[in-house]
Parts: sequence; structure tokens; C-alpha cells
Amino acid sequence: MNAHWRSRFRITPEQLRQHKWFALFGKRLFAPELWQSGTRALSGACAAGLFASWIPLPMHSLIAVGLALLFSLNLPLALLAVWFNNPVTLPFMYLWAYRTGCALLQLTPAPFHLEWSLTWFEQEAATLLPPFLLGSLLLGLLTASLGGLLCALLLRLFRRH
Repeated sequence: MNAHWRSRFRITPEQLRQHKWFALFGKRLFAPELWQSGTRALSGACAAGLFASWIPLPMHSLIAVGLALLFSLNLPLALLAVWFNNPVTLPFMYLWAYRTGCALLQLTPAPFHLEWSLTWFEQEAATLLPPFLLGSLLLGLLTASLGGLLCALLLRLFRRH
């Protein structure tokens, strides 16, 4: 059962080759260093994926792939770690980022009333975006650091046994 479960979540180079967005990176996705399983590559990939999940832009996976390419990290784990940000956790993460940014900037969180109009976005962006972006950056760095450290500790523990 364990082998079946792992095979369902395994990411292969062939799967990435068939995906149109990952074709942007070309043959660099198939470099052997992106598929290694050393402690540095795995814990760094976990950190890169967690950091990318906090960036308030669409396509977190592409950001994680870029970080994995830049730092020669394990590509499959970086892509899996991005799913820390998913449809269930996203609203809570972004609310927490906004409130963290407000606390750092010593601002009172403003009540949030969403309207789907360009004028609303222009008026609210000046007050909502600075604390939100600061909180996202800080929580991304913190989560990436803690996740990478925890991953490295778990890898050492499992490799001992």
C-alpha cells in the first residue's frame, strides 16, 4: 500500500515535459541536480516551496520551479511544498499576512468590504497592500526557514535509523 500511495504523488520528468507552463524552462528541468535527494537539496526544496506559497501572485508552482533551478534544489519536493497554500488555507494565510503586516507597521486592521470594481481596488490598494505584502514576505521567510530546518532534522533522524 505504501508503494501505491507514493506512486500516486510521484512527479516524473515526463509529466513536467507534457505540461505547457513548465516548458518555459526547457531542458533545464531535467538536469540531474534537480532530482537529487541530498539533505541540502530536499530541505532547501521544502523551504523554497513554502516561501513560494506565501507570494501573493498566481502560479506559485512556477516560482518554486524557478527557485529550485536557481539553487539546484529537489524539484518534485519544491512543487509539492507549494501545496501548503491551497484553496482551504489560502484565505487564512492571507488574512494572517495582512494582520502581521498591520502589527509590524503599527496600523489598525481596516474592515474589509470587497467590491469587484476598479475604483474600489484603486482606493483600497494603497491601504491594504503595504501591510499585506510585508506580512507575506515576513511569514514566507519565517515559514521557509522553519520548514527547511524541520525537513533537515527529520531527514537526519530518518537516515540514522
